[in-house]
Amino acid sequence: MSGPARRWARALEHQEHRDARAPGRTWDLRLLPAALTSWVTALLATTGPGPLPAAAGAAACLALLAAVSAAAPPLAARALARLRGTPRTVPPRPATRTGPAWSALALAALAAAAVLLGAVADGRATTGGPLGDALAEGGTLAVTARVLEAPRPWTAAPAAPGTAPAGPGAAPSDGEPAGRAPWDAGEERSGVVVELALEEVVHDARRARAGTTATVFAQGPAWADLRPGQRLTAVLAARPGTAGTAPVLRAAAAPTVVPGPEPGARERLRARFTERTDRLGPDAAGLLPGMTFGERAGLDPALEQAMRDTGLTHLTAVSGANCALVAVLAGRGALALGAGRRTCLLAGLGAVGCFVVLVGPDPSVLRAATMGGLAALALLTGRPAVSLATLGAAVTVLLVVRPGLAAEYGFVLSVLATAGIVVSARPLTRLLGTRVPELLGTAVAVPAVAQLWCAPVLVLLQPAVPVYALPANVLSAPVVPLVTVCGLLGLALLALPEGAGETAAHVPLTAGGLAARLVAGTARGLAAAPGALAPWPTGAGGAVLMAGLSAAVLLAVHALDLRRRRPRPTAGRLRGGPAPPSRPEEHWRARDRTRRRRAAAAALLVALVAAAALRADQLERRPPPAWEALVCDVGQGDALLLRTGPARAVLVDTGPDPRALERCLRRAGIDRLDLVVLSHAHADHTGGLPALARGPAVTAVWYSTAAAVPPPELAAALPAVPAATPAPGTVRDLGPLRLTVLAPDPPRRPGAGTAPDSAQENNASLVLRAELTGPGGTGSSWLLAGDLQEEGARALLRRAPGAVDVDVLKLSHHGARNGGTAIIDASRPRLAVASVGADNPYGHPHPAVLGHLERLGVPLVRTDRHGPVWILREGPRLRAVPADG
Repeated sequence: MSGPARRWARALEHQEHRDARAPGRTWDLRLLPAALTSWVTALLATTGPGPLPAAAGAAACLALLAAVSAAAPPLAARALARLRGTPRTVPPRPATRTGPAWSALALAALAAAAVLLGAVADGRATTGGPLGDALAEGGTLAVTARVLEAPRPWTAAPAAPGTAPAGPGAAPSDGEPAGRAPWDAGEERSGVVVELALEEVVHDARRARAGTTATVFAQGPAWADLRPGQRLTAVLAARPGTAGTAPVLRAAAAPTVVPGPEPGARERLRARFTERTDRLGPDAAGLLPGMTFGERAGLDPALEQAMRDTGLTHLTAVSGANCALVAVLAGRGALALGAGRRTCLLAGLGAVGCFVVLVGPDPSVLRAATMGGLAALALLTGRPAVSLATLGAAVTVLLVVRPGLAAEYGFVLSVLATAGIVVSARPLTRLLGTRVPELLGTAVAVPAVAQLWCAPVLVLLQPAVPVYALPANVLSAPVVPLVTVCGLLGLALLALPEGAGETAAHVPLTAGGLAARLVAGTARGLAAAPGALAPWPTGAGGAVLMAGLSAAVLLAVHALDLRRRRPRPTAGRLRGGPAPPSRPEEHWRARDRTRRRRAAAAALLVALVAAAALRADQLERRPPPAWEALVCDVGQGDALLLRTGPARAVLVDTGPDPRALERCLRRAGIDRLDLVVLSHAHADHTGGLPALARGPAVTAVWYSTAAAVPPPELAAALPAVPAATPAPGTVRDLGPLRLTVLAPDPPRRPGAGTAPDSAQENNASLVLRAELTGPGGTGSSWLLAGDLQEEGARALLRRAPGAVDVDVLKLSHHGARNGGTAIIDASRPRLAVASVGADNPYGHPHPAVLGHLERLGVPLVRTDRHGPVWILREGPRLRAVPADG
C-alpha cells in the first residue's frame, strides 16, 4: 500500500477508535450544585434588599437541586437509551445510591452560607456610617478613593419619564459593571464609568473609613483621563434608598488627583510597554497592550466599535487563554531546563501569579487564575483535573471571596464561555471533523459554542447580533496567540535595563504589532460588510428568545453527536457467499486527493479573506490626498465634509448610519469638527449623529427644522455643544472656508402637538453657499440645499438669484424629481454631486434630472456608483477622485 493510502487508512482507524469510545461519564457535575447555589445566593445578597431573601433563595435552590438530582438519572437513562436505539428499560440503581448526591448538596449549602456571610460582611460598609446614611437618604458625599480600572465609555438613551432608570444598556467592553445608573428619568446618560476603591467618606460632617468598592458614572475629560492606581478626592451623589446594595454613584464635580508616591515597578513596566507600542502605529498601540495584559486605554474608538460589531472585544479582555499561555510558556521553559513535573507546574503557577499582579484583579483574570491554580493542585496531588469540576470550584471560590462578581457582566460572560467550551466544543468538533480537517473544525467549534452560550447575555448588552462574529473569530484565532506571545516576550524583555530592554524587545513587539494589524483589518473589513449587525429585540424578551434559539442549536449538536457515536448493531444474519472485494488502491488515492483539495480550498479561502482584511486595513490607513471636500458614502442620505484645516472640517449632515459616518471621518483623518450643519430634521440627514458622541470634538452646531423643537437626536448625541438656527444672511469664516446662509426664512411653526409633513420639513432645509479659498488664491464655490423641493427652490431664487451661481451643486433631495431643475439652471455648476444609496426604492436620482444634467453637459458624481469621492483642486480645475479607487 502506498504512503497516501497508509496515512488515510491510519486516519480512518484513529477516527473509528475515537468514535467508538463509550460516552461514559465525561462531565463531573459534583461541584455544579455548589457553583449554582453560590451564584444565586451572591446575586440575591448583593442586589436584593437584604440577607433573608438571599437565604430563602439559597434554600429554594438547594431544594430544586435535590429534586433534580433525584429525578435526573432515570430521565437521562431513558434519553440515552432512545438516542442509542436500545430498549427503554432503566437499569436498577445501585443499592449504595438510594437518593440524591447528599455530599454535593451539603457542599452547596456550605458554599451558600460562606457567600452569604461574605456578602453580609461586605454590606456593612454600605448600611452603616456616613456611606450608609448617604445611600439611604441620598445627597452628596466627599470621598478619597483609588482607581481600580481604566474608565470605560458608556452611553444610553434617556429613560422614559416615570420609569426607573436602568443600568448600562450597552456595555462597550467585557467587564462592564452592572447596576442601576443614578440618572434622572428622561435625562441623557453618557460619559464614562469608573470603578473606585473607597478609602474615606465624608457625609454631613461625619468622616469614616470605607472598605468597599463603588461604581461611579461621570462626565468630563478629567474623569476620562484617570488611570488605574491613581488616588483622588471627589464629590459624588447618591440616589436615596440604595443602602444595602453595591454603591452606584454619580460624579457631582471633577475629581482632584492626589499626588502619590513614585510609580512602582509594575506601573513603570506597563508605561514602558505602552510607550514602545505607540511607535508601532495606532492599531498596535491599541491592541497589543490590550491582548497582552488588558490595557485598553489606547484603543481607537472606531476600531473598538468594529471589534464589538464583529464579536472580537473579548480579545482585549484578559481571560483564560492568556493565563494558559503564561503557564505553558513558564512550564515549557522549566521543562527545557530539565525540571520535573512538579517544578514545571509550580513554575507555571508562579508565572500566572506574577501575571495577575501585573494585570490587576479583573474578574475574568481572577476566574482564569483560580481555575488554573485548582487544576495545577489537582495534578500535584495526583487526582484527575476535570475541566467542568474545576470551573465549578473556581466559581465557588471566587464568589465566596467576592460576592459582588455575581452581577458583573464580564464575570458572567467569562464563565459562560468557558462552560460552553468544556461542554459543547468537543461534540461540535467531532461533527465538523467528518467534513473538514480536525484543526479547522476545532478553530470553528470553539468560538461557535462560546458565542452560543454567551448570546443571551450579549443581546442584553447590545440588542443586535454580530453576523460575522464566527468568521472573524476563526480568522483571528491563528494570530491571537502570536500577538499574546510576542507581547509577553516583549514585556519580559522590557524589564531589562533601559537600553538593552528596548533593543531586545524591538523584534517581538514589531512582529506582534504586525499581527495586531491583521486582527484590526479583520475587524474593520467584516464590520464594514453588508449586514454586519442584525437587529434583535431588546430587554428580557430578546434575551429569552436568544436563549431558546441557542439551547435548540446546542441540543441539536449534542443529539447528533450522541446518535453518530452510538454503538453499531452487533446482531444479525450471516450472509453466505464470498466476502465483498476489497477497495482498490485508487479509491483511497482518490479519497486522499479529495481531502487535500478540500484543505487547499479552505486554506485559499482563509488567505483570500485575510488578504481582503489587510487590503481594507491599508485603505483605512492610507493618507488622504490634498482634498477640499469629501462626499461621504453613507447610503441613502447626505454627509459632506468641507476642509477647514489639518484634521479639521465642517460636516454638513450626518447620513442615516453612524458607522458609515465614522468610516468617513476616519478616512479623512478628522480630529475636530469646527461646525456641524443639520440641514433639516429627517433621519437620512441626522441619523448618524451618535457617531459624533464618541468621535471627533465638535465646536458648534447649526440646524433647521419646521418643527417646534430641535431634532431629538441632537440633544441625545451632543448635549453640551452649543446649537442654533442661523438667520439668512449669516456669514461665518472658518479658515479657508466661508459659509453664507441663504435660506430658509424663519418658518411658520406648526401648532403644539402638530408635526410638519415631509414637504414642509424638506422646504425648511438650511441652504448654504460655501466658498473655499485655495493656497494660490484660487477658489471654488458650493451650493448645499439639503432636501429643498421646487416650492422652496422658487422662494430661494426670488430672494437671492445671484448667490446660487456656483462651481459645485449638491443636488437637492438626492436628485429627486420634486427638487426640480430650476435650481440647476440658476446655479450653472461645473460639477454636480448626488448622495444616494445603491438600488434605493425612491428611484433617486430621477431620470428627468439626469437627462437635464446631461443636456447641460454637467458631470455627475454619485455615491451609489463611485462610493466616497474626494474633491481636489488642480490649479483652476476641480477633480473628483473615488476614495476607494
